[in-house]
Amino acid sequence: MVTVAFACMAFATGALAGERQGAFSVSPFIGGYTFDGVQHLETSPVYGLRLGYDLTKNWGVEAVGDFLATDGTRSERSINALSYRLDILYNFMPDGPLVPYIAVGGGGITYGHGKDGLKISDRTTDATANAGLGLKFFVTDSIALRGDARQLFILEDPKSPKFNWEYTAGFTFLFGGQTAPAPVAAVPAAEPVPVPPAPSNQLTVTPSSITKGQSATLTWSSANATNCEIQPGIGAVQPQGSMAVTPADTTNYTLTCDGAGGSAKSAANLSVTTLTPPVPSGNLTVAPSSITKGQSATLMWSSTNATNCEIQPEIGAVQPQGSMAVTPAENATYTLTCSGAGGTAKSAANLEVVIPAPPAPAPKLCSPTVINIHFDTNKSAIKPQYHDELKKLGDFLTEFPQATGAIEGHTDNVGSKAANMKLSQRRAESVRNYLIEKFGIAPERIKAVGYGPTKPIASNKTKAGKEQNRRIESNFTCNAK
Repeated sequence: MVTVAFACMAFATGALAGERQGAFSVSPFIGGYTFDGVQHLETSPVYGLRLGYDLTKNWGVEAVGDFLATDGTRSERSINALSYRLDILYNFMPDGPLVPYIAVGGGGITYGHGKDGLKISDRTTDATANAGLGLKFFVTDSIALRGDARQLFILEDPKSPKFNWEYTAGFTFLFGGQTAPAPVAAVPAAEPVPVPPAPSNQLTVTPSSITKGQSATLTWSSANATNCEIQPGIGAVQPQGSMAVTPADTTNYTLTCDGAGGSAKSAANLSVTTLTPPVPSGNLTVAPSSITKGQSATLMWSSTNATNCEIQPEIGAVQPQGSMAVTPAENATYTLTCSGAGGTAKSAANLEVVIPAPPAPAPKLCSPTVINIHFDTNKSAIKPQYHDELKKLGDFLTEFPQATGAIEGHTDNVGSKAANMKLSQRRAESVRNYLIEKFGIAPERIKAVGYGPTKPIASNKTKAGKEQNRRIESNFTCNAK
């Protein structure tokens, strides 16, 4: 409540004086005191009083006394301490209501042990030095709120001082000292002077309406004016002149001219019309519209009033006009999307992919056998979905022990050719080892060969085509039983 009252007094009285030369001060305070860790004493409250004198507005001295009581952190002993010192203060910005300052000084501290406090038989005294800073806020000319922080050096052993901290808050009351000078008597009013003529001005714009991107001319003149400006976006101009302007939107320009006789304003409105950009158009076709799986078709497209075009799925950004071959693995609907300043346009084309009927099953003879196993990108692990396919081949090799042949590995074109050659070899060997281990096929009956990306069966330009190219083929021949 006291702090709030002082703050209200400060706002009510306006700017307040700070320190003043020759003033005495009384400063009660309360705070905390923290001991060096080697002393093994708890942080405790501290109470005290400062008596000060301002030698000048910047320099002052203070006698400081404070008292504290604490307990040990490693025992149940209690300690009372009386600190006394003399500080020298230097005030920064002493004339304002907010006065920061620094302080240095020295003195002593007397410790008393036990409940008897400072009984002569138990007390010890050490020299001290201190340095710190503080801040005063004057709520009236003679009352200030105050906060201080001090680093205390306990010189029990000057070669190994202890470092304690004291941090406090309180009030300062000033008495006496030099006060602000008395107000100077008002100077008699001067004789009235003749009133200068009022300024006048005129602002016009030609033409008064333009299309966005075009220019118009501002023309202005003035009389009895020394300074003129045009807003928005122009600033100071000569009392007479003209200039071209190209605003992006309708703008109301204002000419303001000042002179000894006052100010004058004039306005001119410039209307700006924005043209609506043309709407884009796009056209996408595919020829032929039906293919057999593995064949290619050609996408052809064109557009107008467009800056960006893309085709989906799996193609992405394209030029506003163009063509390209596609080899989808299944029916696909391609969509051309073109964008421009006037909006967006779309066009679609359907491509049918005919998958040939599978051949009739061959008679159960020892004839060449082919299987297809597909892999994930950069992988050689056999997927469980192909175990049945491999079982058919294993049963075939078991039934026809004279059959011999090769496991061929193939990849798509993702990565370097050398890496794909190695990957296809690993895939072929993975299938060969599976047949040897699962079905007991003699190793010399099966070869593993990696062809990398050199024998694609579909286009590597599409995701579906790449998936078809990541495959295993087996070719075995034998004599009939």
